[in-house]
Amino acid sequence: MRYGVFSDVHGNFEALKAVLDFYRKNGVEHFICCGDIVGYGPQPLECAEALQGLKSLTAVMGNHDAAMVGKMEMRWFNANASWSIDFARGQLTGRAMDFIANLPEKAEKEGFSVVHGSPRKPLTEYMLNELQFADNMDKCTSKLCFIGHSHMPIYFRQTAAGAPAADFMRSMDRLVLPKGHVMINPGSVGQPRDGDPRASCGIYDQERGLFDHYKVFYDVGATQKRMADLKMPGMLAERLSFGF
Repeated sequence: MRYGVFSDVHGNFEALKAVLDFYRKNGVEHFICCGDIVGYGPQPLECAEALQGLKSLTAVMGNHDAAMVGKMEMRWFNANASWSIDFARGQLTGRAMDFIANLPEKAEKEGFSVVHGSPRKPLTEYMLNELQFADNMDKCTSKLCFIGHSHMPIYFRQTAAGAPAADFMRSMDRLVLPKGHVMINPGSVGQPRDGDPRASCGIYDQERGLFDHYKVFYDVGATQKRMADLKMPGMLAERLSFGF
């Protein structure tokens, strides 16, 4: 089975459309979303509805999602993030709000797990280094875990000697998954932070034990114009041009 793996859509429907179209063209019919459907971007409702329309989706709640539905305190967010969460709350319909409110913090499937931040702190921990990976390895029932939150395409693995290791991924990188513990962050669809403004995503081939990372072009200007028309905080639009 092949899965389209993505995270941190953040209300950027132009980017999400491009990623879903990329998956369609590559025959991908099963999907994994590592959270944060809303926040930052101008079209949270359209993003939620697009994900609701996927026939085979495994998705978890992100911290922005949790704050929007009242499951996380707003004091943890800066002014721009808080503004965009309030904006999303005003945009979502009851059905879309229920969809996000009912997302789990952790999903355990056959052969893999999914969280937003980390297995031990699903909503809040940024997985950034090997020591964190080592401390989280035994917190999932599966050796393979997909994560998000940092907006950085990065993977953590156990070496043959059992030591933790980490590497960033570039577009078209292919990972042959080792037998030990692995955590993969596909990067962000809606607000990349790796210096590349293209939408970030991946394809997991479960049968072959492969993960391919991709960057997908989308109409950044269209998203920025919509944000300007809605008078959203300028920095949120400007950063999309640079990917950080």
